[in-house]
Order: sequence, then C-alpha cells, then structure tokens
Amino acid sequence: MEYLIKSANAATQIAPSSGPSAELFSAGENGSTAVLAPSLALRAQAGSRSAPDEGAAQAPAFVIVGEAVDDVIAREILLDRAMGPNRRKKSSEKLRRGRRPSEGLAFVARDPSGAVVGTVRLWDVRLGEGGPALLLGPLAVEPGLKSGGIGSALMRHAVAEAARLGHGAVLLVGDAPYYGRFGFSADLTGTLAMPGPYERHRLLALELKDGALDGAKGTIKAAGRKIKGQAQGFVA
Repeated sequence: MEYLIKSANAATQIAPSSGPSAELFSAGENGSTAVLAPSLALRAQAGSRSAPDEGAAQAPAFVIVGEAVDDVIAREILLDRAMGPNRRKKSSEKLRRGRRPSEGLAFVARDPSGAVVGTVRLWDVRLGEGGPALLLGPLAVEPGLKSGGIGSALMRHAVAEAARLGHGAVLLVGDAPYYGRFGFSADLTGTLAMPGPYERHRLLALELKDGALDGAKGTIKAAGRKIKGQAQGFVA
C-alpha cells in the first residue's frame, strides 16, 4: 500500500516503512509494517501563522509513519543537527536511557524521497509513587523545514495515538507558548519533579483522561521496558 501525499504543486507517492525493531519496540515485533491507516496520512499544508513551525508559503509534502529499525540512525543524525550534542545531558534523557519507547508510540515524518525529516517518541514513566504516564520527546524537525508544519503534525498525531491506545496523561519538558496550543500546561505538574536539573515552569502535562494526574506527586521515574546490547545507543 502507498499513501498519496500532496504538496501545493505536486503529488508524491511515499511507500510505508518496514516494521519496527523487535529490540526497540514491541508493536510490530512479528515484522509487520508499522504505518498509519490511510485516513491518518497527513498532508503538509501552510498552517496557522501563530504556530512556530507552520505558515510556510509552500509547505513540503510529508507523511507520518511508525518508526522502523532502518530509521534509527537517520533519526540520531537528525537529532544531532536539530538539537546539538548536549541533548544527551538533559534530565529527560535519564528517563529514556536504556529503555524502549512506549509500544506503538514512536513516529517519523518522511519527505517525498523517503528521508526522515521529523521525529517524536513517547516513553512510559511512573509519577513518583503514583500511576503511569507518558513522557513525550524529543520532538525534532529538520532545521531547514521548521516552517512546514511537520512538528505540529507529529505532536497532534502522537497525542491522538496515545489517547487511542488508552493512556491517561502525557508529560514533557518544553516551552509553554509552543506546547500550550496542544493542550499542555504546567498547571498539573506543580507537585511533580524531573530526576535532575530542569526549569519547573517548563514541566508541562496534558490529561488524556479526566483526573489522570489527580494526586500525582514526587519524582518522575522511568517505567519502560529495558533494552540490551548495542540498541541502547539508539534510544535517546
């Protein structure tokens, strides 16, 4: 199956990626193709002027698919270009290191050539001594394409899929003016803390189920399944 994704002046067919790695993900471990339903294939169009990563006069075509094992190296290179080498020193990394992304919640955006131009993952965490939640990040887009709406599309799709899979809440560390338009705020994170240095006002959350963060307090802990061997180098 191929998805037809249209830009402002062209139509391009983009083949879906191969299935995800059994070591990194449990979804698709049988080798099945990890792609979205055709109805969820996204068009990159010029978006709202208020959105930092939207509003390009002529947005590129892209499609969002489930991350595959063949995407891992390209994703790491993209993250280095977009975020720099210091990304591995962030507090969020302590919750991701040596863990698998949450099942079915790792996505990439591809351009018409099939190249990875955007990435987002969500990770299983535990809220102190309380219940489970997801930690979103990193969200990154190819630096030259930041005005194409790719980041917004990745965010909306990631949140929608997390809700569809039954998760109760998503947390992230980021800028409230940007993530606030997706429903994230610091209003529900005042009694939570990251396991390392961070700016409290940048710890944001979104409830996917009413009351999911009621009573949540303490330091956020990693809860995702551990990985082994060389794959540990590709889960940042």
